Amino acid sequence: MHTNPAHVVARLERVVRERLQPRLHEPVADVEVAAWRVGGDGEPVPPAHALGATYEPLAVGATWGPRWGTTWLRVEGRVPAGERPVELVLDLGWSGRFVGGQGEALVFRADGVPLKALHPRNGWFRLTGPGAAEGVVAADGRFTVFVEAAANPLVLDAPAFGETTYGEKPGPDEPEPYRLVSAKLCAFDAEVFELLRDLEATGDLMPQLSPDEPRYWKILRAVEAALDATSVAEAREALAEALSQPANASAHRMTAVGHAHIDSAWLWPLRETRRKVARTLANVLTLMETEPGLVYAMSSAQQYAWVQEDHPELFERVRQRVAEGRVVPVGGMWVESDAVMPGGESLVRQISFGKRYFAETFGHESEVVWLPDSFGYSGAWPQIARRAGYRWFLTQKLSWNDTTVFPHHTFAWEGIDGSRILTHFPPADTYSAEVTAGELRHAVSNFRDKSVSDHSLLLFGYGDGGGGPTREMVARAHRFRDLEGAARVELGAPEQFFAAVEAELGDDAPVWAGELYLELHRGTLTSQIAMKQGNRRAEALLRTVEYLKAVSAVRDDVPYPHAELDEAWRTVLLHQFHDILPGSSISWVHREARDTYARLEKQLRALVEGPGAPGRIVGWQVVRDANRVAPTKAVALSEADRLVSDRDGSELSVDVVLDNGILRASLDANGNVQSLVDVRDGREIAAGPLGVLRLFRDEPVRWDAWDVDRHVLRLPVPLEFAGVEATGDAIVVTHRRGASTFVTTYAMEAGRPRLDITVDVDWQEREHLLKLSLPVAVHSMRARYETQYGSIERPTHENTLADEAQYEVCSHRWVHVTEPGLGVGVINDSTYGCDVRRIPGGTDIRPTLLRAPRYPDPHTDRGRHTLRFAVVAGDETQTRKEADDLNAPRLDALTDLEPLVTLDVAAGAAVIDWIKLADDRSGDVIVRLHETRGGRALARLKPSFPAAVAETDLLERDPVPVDQLVLGPFQITTLRLVRES
Repeated sequence: MHTNPAHVVARLERVVRERLQPRLHEPVADVEVAAWRVGGDGEPVPPAHALGATYEPLAVGATWGPRWGTTWLRVEGRVPAGERPVELVLDLGWSGRFVGGQGEALVFRADGVPLKALHPRNGWFRLTGPGAAEGVVAADGRFTVFVEAAANPLVLDAPAFGETTYGEKPGPDEPEPYRLVSAKLCAFDAEVFELLRDLEATGDLMPQLSPDEPRYWKILRAVEAALDATSVAEAREALAEALSQPANASAHRMTAVGHAHIDSAWLWPLRETRRKVARTLANVLTLMETEPGLVYAMSSAQQYAWVQEDHPELFERVRQRVAEGRVVPVGGMWVESDAVMPGGESLVRQISFGKRYFAETFGHESEVVWLPDSFGYSGAWPQIARRAGYRWFLTQKLSWNDTTVFPHHTFAWEGIDGSRILTHFPPADTYSAEVTAGELRHAVSNFRDKSVSDHSLLLFGYGDGGGGPTREMVARAHRFRDLEGAARVELGAPEQFFAAVEAELGDDAPVWAGELYLELHRGTLTSQIAMKQGNRRAEALLRTVEYLKAVSAVRDDVPYPHAELDEAWRTVLLHQFHDILPGSSISWVHREARDTYARLEKQLRALVEGPGAPGRIVGWQVVRDANRVAPTKAVALSEADRLVSDRDGSELSVDVVLDNGILRASLDANGNVQSLVDVRDGREIAAGPLGVLRLFRDEPVRWDAWDVDRHVLRLPVPLEFAGVEATGDAIVVTHRRGASTFVTTYAMEAGRPRLDITVDVDWQEREHLLKLSLPVAVHSMRARYETQYGSIERPTHENTLADEAQYEVCSHRWVHVTEPGLGVGVINDSTYGCDVRRIPGGTDIRPTLLRAPRYPDPHTDRGRHTLRFAVVAGDETQTRKEADDLNAPRLDALTDLEPLVTLDVAAGAAVIDWIKLADDRSGDVIVRLHETRGGRALARLKPSFPAAVAETDLLERDPVPVDQLVLGPFQITTLRLVRES
């Protein structure tokens, strides 16, 4: 008999779609649906409020909403007697295009206890039979449930991620986006469900095999026989032999972990994330009732805390499953933060707050850093992770590279200090798999470390409000447990996978050294500048406040504000989430974040000015070192030094000069800094006009807020020169373009080796990008950029594809280039995006100031902004010192404040980074310091108060007495100072 494979596949698809899928749920009774639309600004409302509301009948076909609105449904009916399980099946008008990011719902019992969520591919709620919720159906079959339905807009409706107004609540006249399509009581046919999964396993596996393999034809004949069958039982019997063939002895192994990646904010506001997490957990816990092998991994202590606060009954079910090892708190961080822009102390606090919550709430400590979706990973991570007690690191995003292919999936990642951590990113190239044969085949063929390992991780489940793993996914995993032609799939926990791979690899893991640079999403280093400024200022304020409060506590016995500081930190940590700080969320998210940062700054300023405070914050520029916070005295230049009207004898057309005795800046009539001379040795620093603003058309191919594409930097747009004038001790240059105004101010402070550049912008652009060009006369193959607890070198050339791909990179507060005898740094107070490239005669350092993407916030950064930079003449240490100054808050009344501790550095370079009181509220003082130049250092810490000094891990645990500190390259050291009475 001739068998046509294409015919069989087409026939299979139609049988499943038209004959089997409709039989899965057989309608057995109608239900009555009534609705209460919440409305107003007070939503969402607690269940107790909704249950007592007045409901109006809602007919099938009627709309509900409005967009971003909540409608509570009351569903009543009577379950007819029968042997098959009965499920309430609702279709709230979902689109099949995108599982997460659209309408969702959560079913509540009549007493307000949450039970299970409803989603586009998971729209059922079991009333009777295995896994049915208790206390819902009465003895006579009657039931009442309430459904909290959220009319979240379909986030991918905008073509190619184009402009959308989804970021804010709608007006009162906007149409309601969803329609109640159906509401029925249905008998669930378990045998049809199993047959569907049998056909999926065999039908999906067949295209993954070669027609040259006998296995291909045997599966094809088995599927054809099943389609010829006259009953479900006969069809399953026809497939049984094909499904019983074991996998090859050398088959790749996959540990399948249930998961739902839920962005803490993205195309929805924070308030909606709280509900997404609760819905997903309700689904997971329901599924676990009938799937004892399912293990679910969930990160982000913040998300657990939300559920604990909003739904205590649901949280107790979570706590029980954590104790059983079925729900696994992974990551140990407060949120899945951005992994390149937060400061070093912020990453430590992400971990300390997350691990402390997991320990206190569940008695659990995660050993794996869990950051599948962050946009690149700083080279400081391996050391931070290892010093915080982690053994393993998980990511996924590197599979999104747009230029090169990352060479490993399982490897030892070596950080800037030499620390190594076993790292894996799943070769299935997804953290929301559906456990299909195609995903398994891709993972096997894609896995790049076959020579040393045959094991990988598979994260399955719909994320972002899609409801997590489904019963269909778990059923597929069971069929692929040991099936010829596929990888072996075993349900398990992440720690099981990592421990097994660690034992398998031994010392043979390939090594990747340095940062994990993501060749994509480079625009997130700039989009929504208010997020960057808010974060940078919050970090600086917290550093100052915690230090001053530690001084007051130690010297004057003033109570340390642990609770207030913890709350401030939790706010900062939440807003470092990898779609808030990077600026890739809707306008609603960023509007709220701007307000939050403003409130936070006021709260932190109030703490400084509170009881026992030695001063108050009055601005944002202060001279300080790691041990001392002190005010700067403004020094006015003399009239002769400040402005010189005639020529300075050079060949340049110079109209004005700024000179502070260390640097001399010469500006032409158009306000361009044509020359910057270090008068100490006569060296010219400028390799071209310094401070020129460069505007570019910024039209990404796909991800507007996320990406800066290569072609953007080839599309300059001219600015209109509008004048130059001397104002006080500064030179002010104005440019315009349309409704936008660009004002650049140049100034110098006496005795400082830097030229200050302040850029005030009234930004009214659309799809444009602004850079500041600072060409310096330094010939260098590499530039050094500040990162957490150290620095990283990157090429200034484009020799290889990987070099060229780093055309926009992250710099924290400074970037430095050097050649023998000359070093120049560029410092900033709030930006992160930057490009540094070789030019004839030197190196052009170009911080990126602003962007104007259309999606997901079409009004990104519209308005006024002030950004500060400086060109620093000197070595890396000088650049670092000036960056400290530029980023520090200015305080008054601190001239006579003696340091709480000092660091005596006998050899090498090291600085104190942070001083605070211990998290355990013992009153001990914690000092965090690190080596700064990538070399070795010898140092000794000297407290100004009686104390015993001990070294701990980053979480302030396991103290070991220490006297002299021996620091390796970029080594972080945490010291606990136990105060003596």
